[in-house]
Amino acid sequence: MLYTRPPKVEVVEGDVLEARVSDIVVPVFKGGDGNVKLEGIVERADSLTGGALSRAVKAGRFKGDVGEVFTGYTDDGRAIHFVGAGSEGDEEAKRLENARNAMAAAVKGIVEKSGEAALALKPLGSAGAEGLVGALLGAYRFEAFKNEKKAKLSKVYVDLDRGEAGEAVAVAEGVYLARDIANAPPHEVAPPRLAEKLRDLFSQLENVEVEIFDYDRLLREGFGGIVNVGRGSEEKPRLIVIKYNGGEGEPIALVGKTLVFDSGGINLKPSQSLYEMRADKAGGAAVAGAAWAVARLHLKVNLVALLPAAINVPSGSSYLTSDVIRMWDGTYVEVTNTDAEGRLVLADALAYAAKALGAREIIDLATLTGAAWIALGPLYAALFTRDDTLAKSIEESSRRTGEKVWRLPLVDEYKVMLGRKAPLGEVANAAMRAGGAICAALFLERFTHGKKWAHIDIAGPGIGSDAGPMAPKYWPQNLAPGWGVRLLVDYIKSKASTAK
Repeated sequence: MLYTRPPKVEVVEGDVLEARVSDIVVPVFKGGDGNVKLEGIVERADSLTGGALSRAVKAGRFKGDVGEVFTGYTDDGRAIHFVGAGSEGDEEAKRLENARNAMAAAVKGIVEKSGEAALALKPLGSAGAEGLVGALLGAYRFEAFKNEKKAKLSKVYVDLDRGEAGEAVAVAEGVYLARDIANAPPHEVAPPRLAEKLRDLFSQLENVEVEIFDYDRLLREGFGGIVNVGRGSEEKPRLIVIKYNGGEGEPIALVGKTLVFDSGGINLKPSQSLYEMRADKAGGAAVAGAAWAVARLHLKVNLVALLPAAINVPSGSSYLTSDVIRMWDGTYVEVTNTDAEGRLVLADALAYAAKALGAREIIDLATLTGAAWIALGPLYAALFTRDDTLAKSIEESSRRTGEKVWRLPLVDEYKVMLGRKAPLGEVANAAMRAGGAICAALFLERFTHGKKWAHIDIAGPGIGSDAGPMAPKYWPQNLAPGWGVRLLVDYIKSKASTAK
């Protein structure tokens, strides 16, 4: 089942309008006056369609809005899809997002109609590679469990630099992997199976090793958070550690919450909240996808991705409220809510990354709190860190990739409640409903042991299904979008250089 592959990409040296394919996509810009610009490749493509676009513009049937598509046909029956790409005068971040949205919108309209297509990306200038990323992500289909599979776009021809095209493909592959993991039915990727699938998959890559902590080892080495959260399920938890050795020095660690399914445990969730909990593994999915892309790009960096994988369900062996758990680093945590389980598995993995793996910095992603979703909605993730330089770097990557973050405070005054709610232990796993996302971040910070650290709560965009018409056009409908892969890869690129 893992994993779906994006369409193949072939770079063409000549005029993309001469490609012998049934569908060609051409981006169209607006000028400073707001009018559609009919020049260059757009003018030539319009001529091939007998002036169909210029007539549509004159009649007001095509205004060049981002993602708006108008199709004309050549004498030999090829379809040329003109797609609005915004204004050439837009600032860089907006131009990049416009390119992604424009090419995704065009591809979504043809993905089930055509096996091959040509994309004119040179007109997008420096946003051309991001246009290809958008196109590839727009072509994503998750049909592993459908008997009647729709036709798919299998190949695209592009007029990009080969290096740019290769980088776009590697990033898209990482997002595809993250989407597959996040959206997979729980039974297909129960922790033991997910671990083996990832070991098999990453064995294809250079300088990568996968270490799997099975249940006995987790018990033996004292990973109390991971063990207790997952002990109610017959499918016992795993800690999956993906190591990429591409550089020198201490690694960057990525930690992703990988709750294959979260029922809430004994503190059972209401039924309307349960369906989307298959995507409670979106954080782990993102760090796996980022690790894949980083390895495919041969970046000069050492990276370790940790996926603490568990299923949180009630049974006769489930952990209980008022249980006191001894974590991997020796901290005693009193369980005040079994539905605050994500921070327990993350805490063990964070401490292990900090103390055993010697990470120089740690970034964790987690669909952690409804509070972050309520505060920021389905498009923004909450960013927590005390390091202003780290925050600035992540925010810059956010602007470049369009994966939006909003920094929230770590309020020290709230720490007192983590202790006060734990009369039996040292700290409670859940303390206050108000400021819930902040309290969760403060809990996690305790287990980072002074390392440079950022926590990104992706409860909204990680699941993503409630974004509806607000979502970027390159997100799949009603599915987790693989949020965070591109953000993490861009950030890691800024800390490394290309080796090959």
